[in-house]
Amino acid sequence: MSESPRRSSRIRQSATGVTVLSLAAVCAVCFFARCSGGQTVTPEAIADARKIWTGAGMHDYDLEWMASGMSSAHYFVTVRRGEVRKVESVAPDGRKHELHPAEPRFFGVDGLFTTIADEMAQLKSDRPFGQPKGTKVVMRFAPDAKLGYPRFYRRDVLGTTQGLAIDVVRLIPAQPGAGL
Repeated sequence: MSESPRRSSRIRQSATGVTVLSLAAVCAVCFFARCSGGQTVTPEAIADARKIWTGAGMHDYDLEWMASGMSSAHYFVTVRRGEVRKVESVAPDGRKHELHPAEPRFFGVDGLFTTIADEMAQLKSDRPFGQPKGTKVVMRFAPDAKLGYPRFYRRDVLGTTQGLAIDVVRLIPAQPGAGL
């Protein structure tokens, strides 16, 4: 028995509608999960980006970056000879206040890579990000094509408010002979 042309048309319209709705749902999840852009965080992707960063040989730079999620922060970091020399908090009005963190090394580019790797390691724990095993976690980052540093990193634990966004505002190579 063959279907009537009218019923066949309705089936095609229904299938098209379901496909469009499914695509819209996936796009909405990615939009709200802030997972668009960049690439999936994997050990290989981090290693590749670190290799580019190491090969760039940048040991003297200023780094401005922001973190948002459950809390927000904005930092200006001075790195000389590969060591974090100064960490400043940047207020919304642009004023800077020097901080004295116990582990300043976490605030430079190498520290951003360490943060991403540490977060990836949590996926192997019994309760990743404090959630039951099997909870969907989306982790993406975008390494700079020329220098390799992470331009941004996103982590979203779906169904929770535990998202984290790290955005490098700018990385400025230091002038030769710059102090600190």
